[in-house]
Amino acid sequence: MKTVLSLDQLCCFDVYLWHGQEAVVAELLGISQSSVNRKIRKTLQLFDLRIDRSEAEHRVMGMAEMLAAERQVHQLARLKGWAPLRFEAAYSCGPWFATALPDNWLRGTFNILGVERPLSLLRDRVIDAWIGAYQPDLPAPDDPEFCVVDLLRERVFLLASPTHPLAGEAMISPGDLERFPSMALPSGMLPKTEDRLRRQGLWNEPMRASRYDPGSWEGACEDGVTMTFGHAMTEALQPGTVRLDWDLNHISGDALVVRRDLFDQPEIQRLVEALRSKARSLAADFDAVDLA
Repeated sequence: MKTVLSLDQLCCFDVYLWHGQEAVVAELLGISQSSVNRKIRKTLQLFDLRIDRSEAEHRVMGMAEMLAAERQVHQLARLKGWAPLRFEAAYSCGPWFATALPDNWLRGTFNILGVERPLSLLRDRVIDAWIGAYQPDLPAPDDPEFCVVDLLRERVFLLASPTHPLAGEAMISPGDLERFPSMALPSGMLPKTEDRLRRQGLWNEPMRASRYDPGSWEGACEDGVTMTFGHAMTEALQPGTVRLDWDLNHISGDALVVRRDLFDQPEIQRLVEALRSKARSLAADFDAVDLA
């Protein structure tokens, strides 16, 4: 029985798990959708696995020990330059940092919300690096599994449509905020951030999508009453919102997260230096954004 997968076959399978849509995989890898489907089926058959598609994020079901071993070998091959490495990031920072990536990195679509799914993809060696934008909820500095490289600190603002009743109002009170819905991720996705904002009467209108899209997030503000959150870099990505006169007393930030057992690899160190250089540029370009 053949027990070794080609780089392109396992790549196709894992990029599908990463993005969840065969059409997206075909576009990213430059192959036909029928080829994507065929490679996925062959991988499942080889290891006697199946994919659970009942949840928003696809999960591999079955005894996956051999798959895990193959992934470790294939990740080392990527680190040696034999295939592109894989980079994902939060929607608020991915477009900014992606321009600084070294050669040989495959960019994600920057739409995975929260920290649980990206950390799972890192843990399983499906992706190689991720920038999270939820500093309070990222792994601790002494985490045994992940290394966290702080890049930026950002002051978070309460945002709304220019037509919102509180837009342009000074000295907003907690009672004012209680009158209006504010966007939130599903409960427990970012527990520390959620707790801080809920204590201010915010974070009360959970979005139902598991992946970011403009219509489900800042697009909700177009109703003229829903509020959202962001910093100077997200404001540049989502024009059409204004800052409300309310101090959230909340600092978030962007940080690179990689597996601890890979941190000293030359390609990871090259990535760290490139992202630190980009962070210096971003801190100079945006207000209320500082180097970590």
